[in-house]
Amino acid sequence: MNTKNTSQLPIDECEEWIWDTLDCTKDCGFEYIKDRNREFLIFNANDFFADAKALVKINKTTGMKLLQMSAHNGYTRLWFGRYRSEMDIN
Repeated sequence: MNTKNTSQLPIDECEEWIWDTLDCTKDCGFEYIKDRNREFLIFNANDFFADAKALVKINKTTGMKLLQMSAHNGYTRLWFGRYRSEMDIN
């Protein structure tokens, strides 16, 4: 993750970009978690489609990388994360 980027998209715009790119169609939700210098968007999806190009697009647009993906009983959980900009930390 890039720590030198001082102008990042606000997290709500990141959330919108990721939803649009994942093309989730039903029974979806997300949560936002932050710590001192990192932030995460965790998406829970029942029915979605994402390919490698979509994940590259998410990273280039939002600065967030897919860190982990797990599936259980038809649900998929996707963890995206990035370092927070210096302006957000201070």
